[in-house]
Amino acid sequence: MFDYDTRPATPLPILVGTRATPGAYAIRDFLSRNGYPFEWVDAGQPEAVRAVLGVAEVESSALPLCILPDGSRLASATVEQVAAGLGMVAAPALSEYDLTIIGAGPAGLAAAVNAAFEGLRTVVVEAVAPGGQAGTTSMIENYLGFPTGITVANLRRAP
Repeated sequence: MFDYDTRPATPLPILVGTRATPGAYAIRDFLSRNGYPFEWVDAGQPEAVRAVLGVAEVESSALPLCILPDGSRLASATVEQVAAGLGMVAAPALSEYDLTIIGAGPAGLAAAVNAAFEGLRTVVVEAVAPGGQAGTTSMIENYLGFPTGITVANLRRAP
């Protein structure tokens, strides 16, 4: 009898590039900071490239090349294209807001919670990660009203 997991594997985004490709570094940094797993293929390794693309070489003008989990390919990919392709970009829910907060760190999050509590239609814009610090860490150490910090799980349960 074999012990194995029968759940289907979720495909990861595949990023093909070189360490010297500025766009590849930016995408790798973005995915890593968001805790989004991905597969890295060095374009200088013909066998690795062949295993992923079926060809041994990729034109440098197409780098970085990103293959999204749905199979679509983004040549000369940008962080914005990859984020949109992975569903990490959301359109505004309302046509207008009373307050726009830039940055979802502890200060932005506290401002948003207080503004929403007061009945203001509030939107928070974050450039790095969905949910800001709350989306990328398990503990927020400098959140207003919690001198020893608060876990993200407890923050979600807070009244």
